[in-house]
Amino acid sequence: MPQVRIVAKNFMDMVAALPTMRLDKLYESIFICEAVLRKKETSYKMNPKFQSNMRKYLLHGGVLPRVSMPLGVTVRLPTLEDLESYAQKQWERFLLQLINSAQAERLLNFSSSMIRVFQRGLLSSRENEDPRLTENGFQFLLMETNAQLWYIIREYITTSEDRGVDPADLISFLLELSFHSLGEAYNMNSLTDVQSKAIEDLADFGVVKLQQGRKESWFIPTKLATNLSVSLSDSSSRKQGFVVVETNFRMYAYSTSKLHSEILRLFSRIEYQLPNLIVGAITKESLYTAFENGITSDQIISFLQQNAHPRVAERLPTVPENVTDQIRLWETDRNRVEMTPSHLYEDFPSKDVFETASDFAREVGGLLWEDSQKMRLIVRGELHQQMRDFLRRSK
Repeated sequence: MPQVRIVAKNFMDMVAALPTMRLDKLYESIFICEAVLRKKETSYKMNPKFQSNMRKYLLHGGVLPRVSMPLGVTVRLPTLEDLESYAQKQWERFLLQLINSAQAERLLNFSSSMIRVFQRGLLSSRENEDPRLTENGFQFLLMETNAQLWYIIREYITTSEDRGVDPADLISFLLELSFHSLGEAYNMNSLTDVQSKAIEDLADFGVVKLQQGRKESWFIPTKLATNLSVSLSDSSSRKQGFVVVETNFRMYAYSTSKLHSEILRLFSRIEYQLPNLIVGAITKESLYTAFENGITSDQIISFLQQNAHPRVAERLPTVPENVTDQIRLWETDRNRVEMTPSHLYEDFPSKDVFETASDFAREVGGLLWEDSQKMRLIVRGELHQQMRDFLRRSK
């Protein structure tokens, strides 16, 4: 079965791929210029528009088009700890919705624009059936939070023209959002209609928190918002790990999160769960289920390594070699067997009819196997109707 992979890209990759006219419009914003400077890669000749605005930024600095609201106007703002907890809770609820997509509406109600983002690659549904995770969706769940966020943002931008929104305007605002102060309140009245709609969509994921006062409403950027201009390779925002894998394939996850339990269930067998401990095992059967869903051995190993408990994170390797080797071997073993839908034909009335049928199946490229002594043959399943019609004509 061919392996399908999804790749998380950040804004800088998207910016680099835009045509010149879009780039000129983007470089009107000095925050785009600052975000480009954050890249730790080889520089090239500057775009003239970028060069001009970069000079302004270096001389005068950057000033956001809006200032935070005074404390006297806003109600009690959440602390940074409360804000981080809120963002994590919202993001986990979103991921749980993907895992339990059949009960999606019971968890959160996303906007139609966000539903279209999910349907582009994470969810699929047939008529009269509940939505299900695609191979991309299963792989998405094993990504780091930053990579997951970038995937959603990228798809949100990609579908923006379908909503009548200029991608350059949206990219500019989202990068600008990353320069807002964490935990400060900003007036919703300072936003355009496009920006207000984007803020409402992003609030479902915990990127911002919305609050309403007596007369004014405002949004508060969370850590997810400030990470929008952070490179995917930046490890400073990674959370502490929680998984310990032993040489006997036993797995201990020190977590109270339901999300962690559901993600581990994607590739392991959960044996029992205590209030702050999940105990499971990595088995051949559980891995085969993961491979069937499109998850690869490298993705599973990478997830275990990135989420290794601090007690084992410093040792090398963080996941025992015999475990990683066996995971890869089981994947290789599974990929050696290819399933082909087929039909068995036997009990032919004569040798001539059998040989004629065998020749016909070979001519149309559907013959998989034949036994001339016992007059049996196997043909590809998609050619079954043609074989039936041919055999009827041969009688």
